[in-house]
Amino acid sequence: MTPQPRDDVDPTPWPAALICGAAGGLAALAAFPPYGMWMLLPVSLALLSAALLTRSGWVAALASLAWGVAFFVPLTAWANTYAGTAPWIALGVFEALFIVLFGLLARVVLVRRGLCPTSALVVSALWVGVETLRSHAPWGGLPWGASAFALGDSPLLNLGPWIGMAGLSFVVAFLGQMILHGALSLLGRRHRGLTGFAGVWPFALAVAAILATVVVPHPVNRAPVDRPTMTVAGIQGSMERIDPATMVMPDDVFENHLATTRTLIESTSLEGRQLDLIVWPEDSTGYDPRQDPWMADQLTAAAADAGAPVLIGTQAAVGESERLNQSVLYTSDGSTPYAYSKRHPVPFGEYIPSRDFFRTLSDKVDLVARDMIPGEEVGVMGMGELGVGEDSVGVLICFEIAYDNLVTDAVHSGAEVIVVQSNNALFGDSHEAIQQLAEAKVMAVVSGRSVVHVSTVGQSAIFTPEGRRLDFVGHWEQGAVLADVPLRTGITPAVAGGPWIAVGISALGLLGLLGALSGRRRALAPAPARRRPRS
Repeated sequence: MTPQPRDDVDPTPWPAALICGAAGGLAALAAFPPYGMWMLLPVSLALLSAALLTRSGWVAALASLAWGVAFFVPLTAWANTYAGTAPWIALGVFEALFIVLFGLLARVVLVRRGLCPTSALVVSALWVGVETLRSHAPWGGLPWGASAFALGDSPLLNLGPWIGMAGLSFVVAFLGQMILHGALSLLGRRHRGLTGFAGVWPFALAVAAILATVVVPHPVNRAPVDRPTMTVAGIQGSMERIDPATMVMPDDVFENHLATTRTLIESTSLEGRQLDLIVWPEDSTGYDPRQDPWMADQLTAAAADAGAPVLIGTQAAVGESERLNQSVLYTSDGSTPYAYSKRHPVPFGEYIPSRDFFRTLSDKVDLVARDMIPGEEVGVMGMGELGVGEDSVGVLICFEIAYDNLVTDAVHSGAEVIVVQSNNALFGDSHEAIQQLAEAKVMAVVSGRSVVHVSTVGQSAIFTPEGRRLDFVGHWEQGAVLADVPLRTGITPAVAGGPWIAVGISALGLLGLLGALSGRRRALAPAPARRRPRS
């Protein structure tokens, strides 16, 4: 009788695989704000990989789905406030399908190649590839929950300006593979390579790698000659809570932001401080001031009294069924020399793709009465060209701060600082606001640009290119963030590499996958077939 070849790795029993999947998703959730236990993110990916080391592909798929649901459904709980329970759950499950895709691809590599350095590299690259796909498709994708956004308080973020979002994702995934290798060795489940107490080495290397990032320098990033900073104020006027049944902006939103602006102007005047720019949040006027002379006069007067232009957020109707989400600059002479239209409207939140089809699934789609259409121009205000200053200011609206390609576009178009206008009131008391603020901090470091993030109801903050917070206003508070914001003109390696970093890493994963498919070696032997009893 021919002896069966021994597995390189003891397979994970199906109950344990499902438990690892669900536990890994919850660990990933704990890595993100507001919990902030970023060190659990590689642990969560190690648990996911352990769940994939099962003999059944179906079990691996279910475990991956469990990981994705346990992570994405609670992470996107803010969607329940805006869209209702059914669309929220549908969003979470849809995002979880990307984890199933990763799980099936990664399982091929792990099962065929076993636990070795090359399989760890390929699996980590596949994680980047699937996360990049999820962040950009379909309908422009949703990068919410991208690995890098858990690293706002991690020393790993020091790598951000060097390797970008995709590089950070790869590092996290590779740390997860090291944890997996070490844990299986210490548990006695490995029979080749590192076994027994040799499993301490992957843990030691993972810890050493993290500690080494503490001293990683920030890339040299030049400041404009003779004007290293600009004085920016962000106004968080707050408002009454939005009725989720109608999603209509409260009547007090304009008055609150105007009053907060007036208070700011008085305090800076007493201090003898000269403002360069005042930023209001997204939808902070409630109605388009260009269609209301009284509102326009109030903004013009505020700009004149402050000696600085005011950038507001509003909506503009286009025809009978469409609209633009815009940032509009008001100056002291009453002109509006600049307007930016949001380039990346949010599907199902700001416009409904395939409206007739999705109406059959939920009548909630008709709450979005006018579909938002995308703008075409990159949001960069050349203040010198507009006659209101000397600096170039990048402009993004709300969720756009989560898209690294939009941030990179602004930097390449000359932005020396980036402002983000947001209306987090749409999501009530959920964790959306703090999650988005963490995204702003990460993008500040990756892009090498200060980020002024301003919300109607919070959270608002100003971050330097190194990630240091200069000012902050909490959730549902009324106030202003104010700072002499550092300007930068240099390009970080992450911005210079742009999408090619993600493309290159993803290509590595694809090539490694193809190599695994063409190989013959298997780390897990096929399950023995059951013999039928003789009749």
